[in-house]
Amino acid sequence: MITGIIDFCELGDFLDQPFKTYSLGMQARLMFATATAVKPDILIVDEVLGAGDAYFVAKSKSRVESLIQSGCTMLLVSHSMQQVLELCDEVIWLDDGKIRMQGESLSVVKAYEEYLHGPVSQIRNKEKLLTASNMSNDSEDSFNSMETAFSHKTIAREFAEDLRSRINFQDPIYIPHELVLNIPQGWSGRKLNYPAPGGVSRWDGIEGLKIVGFDIYTSKGFGNTIMALQPVMFIVTIVVEKEDDYSCRYGLSINDHLGKCITRIFSQEDQFSASEGSTRTVTISLNPCQIGPGEYTVGLSVHPYEALEYLNSVERYDLLSRSFTLKIELPESLAGIEGLAFHSAEWGYYADQS
Repeated sequence: MITGIIDFCELGDFLDQPFKTYSLGMQARLMFATATAVKPDILIVDEVLGAGDAYFVAKSKSRVESLIQSGCTMLLVSHSMQQVLELCDEVIWLDDGKIRMQGESLSVVKAYEEYLHGPVSQIRNKEKLLTASNMSNDSEDSFNSMETAFSHKTIAREFAEDLRSRINFQDPIYIPHELVLNIPQGWSGRKLNYPAPGGVSRWDGIEGLKIVGFDIYTSKGFGNTIMALQPVMFIVTIVVEKEDDYSCRYGLSINDHLGKCITRIFSQEDQFSASEGSTRTVTISLNPCQIGPGEYTVGLSVHPYEALEYLNSVERYDLLSRSFTLKIELPESLAGIEGLAFHSAEWGYYADQS
């Protein structure tokens, strides 16, 4: 057992030094190796997985998973929502020594993040506002110019055939924005489809605009199971709570099953005037979807328009965090190229000039 502890913690010659001289990471390594050297019926882990470098964290997770598979019950005490989602089936949220919520991990994590956002955002907003006030006009102009330049670098559909003849694209071949999806005629919806475990998690926002509808559309129709490398359109319905002139920025985020953000997409400015009770439809097309196969959650947000670097310091109209489920699949014929993402590329082949 002693040999197993020594090998696992990998402290080398430092192991013979007094424990009080260890760094926090070294202490965590030794304590975790000692606690998991046997196969207990119940293992209590208190934040120790957060200590040490990435290699040791991965090594510790592997040992924990092995213990769980052998029949051990693990009680993880942690503020890391990613670790909670990764390792726990059921979660108990303690607040001031009392159980505030208990249930399936994603449901409790979403409720905890929604609750935590209030006090944390107040501190963050004050810091962001102070930072923003000290930024120079030159840096803002530079950012806006860069943002405009990138927004114009799109490939129009009418150039697709010409590009195919001039450029060696990746295989399987696809050209971003080559295909076009349109909203089906007669479509209108105020239903939030495909809710994630725990339902819709709506964070507090200012009065004005609220998200009341969500759907996913592909060339095969509506549904939340889509194919990678095929176009997909997210359709959002927003209701106007009071008559006003609006200037908005919309956001969409996709997180994996462990809560890690895969992508975060923001719109350019949308200016419009609207009366109370009217609706506005917003579409976000991934054309094509370049995210790899897996199960994901989708979040949506509506903000008063502001430059992206100030986004966290302005109030929002609405935010639905990790509120919808999305499954991405890959055709069986393409199983050999499975990956986390599929990036468009241009290939070149050249003869030796020597």
